[in-house]
Amino acid sequence: MKKILQLFFLSIAISSFSQDFKPYKVKSGKIVYEKVRYSTHSGFSSVNGITTSYSKQVPYVVEQVIYYWDEFGDIAFEEIYQVSKFGGKPLPEKVIIAERLWVDEHRYYFDFKKNKISDDPYHLRIKCREKFQYYQIIDSWIETLYMGTEKSGTKEILGKNADYYKIDKFQDLYAWKGLILKDESFSTTIKGKRLYPNRTKIAIEIDTLFKINKKLFKPIWLKREKLYNSLNGNKIGELLDARQDLLYQADNLKGFQIQKNDILVFVTTKLNLGKLQILNIDKNNKLQIKYQLYTNNGFESDTRDSFKIKDSSFVNMDNITDKKAAATELDFKYENTQLIPQNNIGLYLLKASRTKTLEIKKYRRKH
Repeated sequence: MKKILQLFFLSIAISSFSQDFKPYKVKSGKIVYEKVRYSTHSGFSSVNGITTSYSKQVPYVVEQVIYYWDEFGDIAFEEIYQVSKFGGKPLPEKVIIAERLWVDEHRYYFDFKKNKISDDPYHLRIKCREKFQYYQIIDSWIETLYMGTEKSGTKEILGKNADYYKIDKFQDLYAWKGLILKDESFSTTIKGKRLYPNRTKIAIEIDTLFKINKKLFKPIWLKREKLYNSLNGNKIGELLDARQDLLYQADNLKGFQIQKNDILVFVTTKLNLGKLQILNIDKNNKLQIKYQLYTNNGFESDTRDSFKIKDSSFVNMDNITDKKAAATELDFKYENTQLIPQNNIGLYLLKASRTKTLEIKKYRRKH
């Protein structure tokens, strides 16, 4: 009877899942984790003249993760640092390798080395939305995401009584008020018997009084990605026709110097429109870009998430892999961090891509 009443009141109370997704029982804070891996050390030992072989797993910290959350877990952000090389040799200082943002039903991941963003579904939030009534009754995202799993004990971690969940033969979780304090994966035999841990993520510091800087949840790389994605064929045409105050045009003889994260728009020799972003310029001046072409009717054409251009190269954006393009088909020359237009094509730097706001100024009609 009690369950029936709970379901009845829930059916009345449910209004907006986005407002009710609160996986943690703590409003905001910060957790520092260590990601531990294990190297296998083998050898021989001799006792009383009897020699035997041995093998043991030696843990080492490979990464440090700093995790921030707000609004009871409705939004979260983390920084991932590499602290050692393979096998455990410590780096002179930690190096940031990635950042991750959970917001709405998105799980964004930014790879610093590749200067690349991936946008994957936020499976936890989606699962809790799909099983919303169950999630509200059980009051546990873990038992909703891993249906059939139940708390089977507690363990003290950082002075907190963490609930223990055996997810399956491969994984254990320890959570305090919904916050993961330890996530451990195991190697198993073919028959599924656990052998030893092979990866562990464990909290080494938790601060639930930490004052969250809201800017954490608006990383600059996501702003840049949204700016780039806002430039469809129609938008590029609009900028070229009526908003050239927002652009800096390359000189036909000298071109202009580019830098990492610049966003450019252009017109090709075949009168197609395009956009590109400078992903990287390495020590040998090799250029890495991503780009999107649009036909003069505004339809999407060729696109690549990554393409490398050697120094002192001529480029035909209409057929970027064509190394035998006629001189009349070339769109620009890349040389020593300079882009130089060819055949009088239009090549423009979007000024907003060099600002901190990364926003295109709205048009204001003059009276």
